[in-house]
Amino acid sequence: MPVNRSPRFPLAAFLLTLAILPVLTILTTPAEAQDGSDRYAFTVGVFNVFESTHSEELGFEVRFGPRAFELQPVIGVTVNSDEGGYVLAGLRRDFDAGDRWVVTPHFGITLFDEGDGKDLGHAVEFRSGLEVSYRLNDRSRLGLSFYHLSNAGLDEINPGSESLVLVYSFR
Repeated sequence: MPVNRSPRFPLAAFLLTLAILPVLTILTTPAEAQDGSDRYAFTVGVFNVFESTHSEELGFEVRFGPRAFELQPVIGVTVNSDEGGYVLAGLRRDFDAGDRWVVTPHFGITLFDEGDGKDLGHAVEFRSGLEVSYRLNDRSRLGLSFYHLSNAGLDEINPGSESLVLVYSFR
């Protein structure tokens, strides 16, 4: 009989993850930036994209304005069609790649619940990825984000997972 090694995260763990945001904000000071506003992003795509057992995913993020070194704190939540998902706290950094193109590496820590889907081995997972987006106008962007989830060896089980999502962000 398989053992479920990734416990469902309780409300307290969700609130703890959201509490990380003020720490990120306090540790970084606001930076001067061309587009220093907070942004909101909706994502839709495929979780576990390279496997036959993939599922649909849907997410929402709050991307705060740039701080020191133009790092942008981010919090978010993602759910998938296997009744799994995670809450996220992390950092992003935009790099202009022309007049309208933006390339954004991102990294975060998540509290993951596998639901009825893929066991990633631990409730704590790390997310790292790259987003490429196109500025539609001064207020919105449309892009693609590819990222990897892994527990970085916190557990013997560490299969990892990749997601490919379409991103619409606005301020």
